[in-house]
Amino acid sequence: MPSLCRVSRRLAIVPLSVALTIFAAACGSSAGSVPNPSVTPGGAIPAGAVVIDQRDLAFKPGSATIDAGQKVYFQNSETALHTVTINGKDESGNMKRGAIFVWTFASPGSYKITCEYHPQMHATITVRPAPAASGQTTTATTVPTTTGP
Repeated sequence: MPSLCRVSRRLAIVPLSVALTIFAAACGSSAGSVPNPSVTPGGAIPAGAVVIDQRDLAFKPGSATIDAGQKVYFQNSETALHTVTINGKDESGNMKRGAIFVWTFASPGSYKITCEYHPQMHATITVRPAPAASGQTTTATTVPTTTGP
């Protein structure tokens, strides 16, 4: 008959083994993760689009100036895992090689772009107010003023 100590040790090992198996499965597989819908593997980038490439552990180019409402395409061209973090908030999640993340900058201002994994990676996106649409007309209204008697 096994001693009480041996039985206790065996019972303690079982939950530990289960926990390690679950941990290893979570780290080694993305089967249970929900992909970021804004990140597409190898999607098409329209001609003339603003593209910031993640390569050589840098954002290239390191700066861009766009109009409000314009999209910027961030593309990971290397094997290192990257993120697109905008003003301190990870917006893209993990990006593997070939992934493309698209972000529309709605408001004018200066945006700091970084990577959560590689602190040396940084870029700046400067967003100007959107230009007036062509063909629009502006109507000026004159309000009559009255002067005293």
